[in-house]
Amino acid sequence: MHIPALFPMLGAIVAFVLSMLCLFAGSKPGFMEEYSVIMLNTSTVGESIISARVASDSTPSSALRSIIDSDAQNKIVSTNVEVSRDLNGIIGDDANKLASDLGIKQWYSMHMMDMCEGTYTPNATASSTKLNVTSCSNVTTMYHFNISEQISKELQTGKLHLDLSDIHWPSDIQNGLNDLGTALNALFALYAIGIAAAGVSIITAFIALFLHGSRFVSFGNWSLTCLSFFALLTASLIITIVQLKAVDLINKYGNSIGVYAYKGNKFLILTWVAVGIMLLTVAAWSVDYCLARKIKNREYTEKVGSGSWWQRRKKSDEASLRGHV
Repeated sequence: MHIPALFPMLGAIVAFVLSMLCLFAGSKPGFMEEYSVIMLNTSTVGESIISARVASDSTPSSALRSIIDSDAQNKIVSTNVEVSRDLNGIIGDDANKLASDLGIKQWYSMHMMDMCEGTYTPNATASSTKLNVTSCSNVTTMYHFNISEQISKELQTGKLHLDLSDIHWPSDIQNGLNDLGTALNALFALYAIGIAAAGVSIITAFIALFLHGSRFVSFGNWSLTCLSFFALLTASLIITIVQLKAVDLINKYGNSIGVYAYKGNKFLILTWVAVGIMLLTVAAWSVDYCLARKIKNREYTEKVGSGSWWQRRKKSDEASLRGHV
């Protein structure tokens, strides 16, 4: 058995699994939700709506009254200052209720092939929160993450029946996500190539275990792992750059209305670890190929230099005869 082939085979298996997890993280509620590409925190969107309406009218509107409990309403006086102070206290105490009454979720996450949404547990402002997933979209290749359409639909079905203009939703948020979505389409193809090449290399590595010192098998495995490595490397570079730009753009235009974007650091760790392991696998097959070639050359040299005494003597006599002619 060719034991040196065991290490690159294990490396290909690990890289294969990690790459698959990059694709399917978040594919169902609760499955690796924290490994999203981008997460949007919308738990404070209601604050901007209330603040804007209070600033324009000293008397809370019927829409505002629907999200303010009866005890708080009794405390509100006629001046703008007092109304703002009471409302701010209510917002700080019950941000969860605000998002619920608006109809939107507290967070939205973007994965490679779907989108999930949900609430924070115990609440959005707690020092340590957990993600409570309420639903995920259908898993689809080349998925388009249209957060504007999703939030618009939820606002209209909420208790206040608002639309995007009521919360001053910037179109630049969707523009940033559109660019990211376009990049994800290319990323899916790259991950598919990387996964397929790694999968085939696992099979050929298993064959190499029983073919000691085969240069052709080593070269074939090296080629497959190189293909997988460069596909995963390109995908990881693209997602790192595009993810950062999208988060900066969303925060630039969304923070003013209470939308905050966070890049998926755990997703980045996952994809870059897969790249690193595949690089080690490429290096292992490179060493194996060089050793196999060295062994083959030595065997060839020994074969050429070997032979019976009579064959060597005959060659020597023939050479001597030609020298006298």
